Amino acid sequence: LWLAPNLVTFSGFLPMVVSYVLSWWAQPDFASPPPRWLALYCGFSLLLYQTFDAMDGKQARRTNSSSPLGQLFDHGCDCLACLSHHNMASLCLLPGP
Repeated sequence: LWLAPNLVTFSGFLPMVVSYVLSWWAQPDFASPPPRWLALYCGFSLLLYQTFDAMDGKQARRTNSSSPLGQLFDHGCDCLACLSHHNMASLCLLPGP
């Protein structure tokens, strides 16, 4: 199966973006505990992101399509995903007064 490595990266990054948006929609000020479905979705999206992030480099080497632009895209998605990681930590550690 041939998939572009950047597509693998982006497929793992999209659930992180959705979890970030849903977290801020459901709890903009972290004043109450998060809904259980949101916490489960955030955990699942983190699992998907880490799995796909590990697979994209292997896919690039397997298909011999590694490039500096692909590395830049991968590291850019990693940096933006850190926002969602911090948001998830706040979701768990700051559940209200």
